[in-house]
Amino acid sequence: MATSEALHDRLGRNTVFSVLFTVDEAADPKGELIRRVRETGARISDLNMDEMLPDGSLAYEMTVFTTGDQQMAAVREAMDAVVGIFVDEVIDVAMESHRGGACEMRSRASIETNTDLRIVYTPGVARVCKAIEAEPQLAWEYTGIPNKVAIVTNGTAILGLGHIGCVPGMPVMEGKSAIFWEFAGISAEPILVDTLDPEKFIETVCTIAPTFGAIQVEDVKAPECFRITRELDKRLDIPVMHDDQYGTATIVLAGLFSAMKKTGKKIEDMSTAICGAGAAGTAIADLLLKAGAPDVVLCDSHGIVHRGREERMNDEKRALAEWTNKENLTGSLAEAMKGRALFIGVSQPDIVSRDMVRSMAKNPILFPLANPVSEISPQDARAAGAAVYADGRMMNNALAYPGIFRGALDARAKAITVEMMMAAARALAEIVPEGELLPEMMDPATHAAVAQAVMDAAE
Repeated sequence: MATSEALHDRLGRNTVFSVLFTVDEAADPKGELIRRVRETGARISDLNMDEMLPDGSLAYEMTVFTTGDQQMAAVREAMDAVVGIFVDEVIDVAMESHRGGACEMRSRASIETNTDLRIVYTPGVARVCKAIEAEPQLAWEYTGIPNKVAIVTNGTAILGLGHIGCVPGMPVMEGKSAIFWEFAGISAEPILVDTLDPEKFIETVCTIAPTFGAIQVEDVKAPECFRITRELDKRLDIPVMHDDQYGTATIVLAGLFSAMKKTGKKIEDMSTAICGAGAAGTAIADLLLKAGAPDVVLCDSHGIVHRGREERMNDEKRALAEWTNKENLTGSLAEAMKGRALFIGVSQPDIVSRDMVRSMAKNPILFPLANPVSEISPQDARAAGAAVYADGRMMNNALAYPGIFRGALDARAKAITVEMMMAAARALAEIVPEGELLPEMMDPATHAAVAQAVMDAAE
């Protein structure tokens, strides 16, 4: 099983390149090569000899973890300066992994003869169609519908990149599709809905919904995402979940359950400040309150969301103010954090200071989830007294949503309920290895446990 910490994170270098080069073995320059590459600040992950060439030189492949194109250019310059090293090709590993797309649809039936073809397609397929026409529920036995999830986006809030459009967002949707298959055996199909009109988005998804057993709304910006998911939930009789809302909320709740075990705290102690009042922050507040947290105060770029505020408010935030912030506090994020036991950040980097953490309740729990840089560093948080700290790298939605959808599909649920999400969170917290906050995402048992918990809750 793979390590729970990605090499990207361990090395602090998120852009990976593969460098193909040849070496004049008589010069034996590999030691100098390694030294020069390290001097650029990049890190070498692997250095392997592939083959001996006819002229006696050796062909190598080297994997380099870098901070980006600029650092890779420095690596290339350093390599070119080493006598006996000849760079043949530099490959951007992320770009190459998506060449041709990260997912595809394939036949589950073997078609090797004309007989096979006539069974899978016409005339044999007509028998299946007529059977489903007579008994529509047979579609769940004789088609792939019960194992299909639509990943639908309009590209307005793509994975930290913002409103880049649905086609540029396709690699993210394909990556999600790959995760669904690898972790839960679900055939998930990216669907790009090229509209900024929420009603058109809703109608489009409703029109294609008969193809699928469930819908995952993905990377749709707030506040439109709230209306879209509410309406889809109302109009469809299959599960619908916006991952940026309740996938995130489920992971946060799982992390909180685990953190409470480590600290001896209880949910009724968890007065909470959340920085970020968009899709994720709103859903996290909802799930925390339903789990028993006594109060949640949310902040946006204009301070605490409260009843009577006029600046940068909309219908969703006005509604949010009605069911959060019991004491109707006003002021800044610093005011919101005073005396609170839990801080959750889904906002911007480096906006929380040590003094703000010191103002919280004793031994607070901090989940600053902004990516790629958190609201506060682990060093500053712990120095200021945080008992538990977890950032966005540790709290990954992919721990939750594959198993949630697997369980919902297997239970033939008509919706993903709060009880199902809470069951998923508890299941994750119950299987945490010693010394960790959350279980290993690469372990199939993690997703199986979530799926079983969700199926049990659905039934």
